Amino acid sequence: MFFVILALIGTGGIFFLASATQYSGWYWSYQLCQQGAIFCEHPSWILIAAGAMLLFEMVRTMSRA
Repeated sequence: MFFVILALIGTGGIFFLASATQYSGWYWSYQLCQQGAIFCEHPSWILIAAGAMLLFEMVRTMSRA
């Protein structure tokens, strides 16, 4: 679960960068925003999902103790 949360945080950062540099001439950011347009418009949704998973994992870990 830890690696999934890290992957979501990394993906959110990549989409934040791509949305900020979409029209600055970087080919990869333009292509990424063409493929995942919804995440370029709202990259915070990925980070919200990572936060929800982190909260769920914290509750699950605390309930074991």
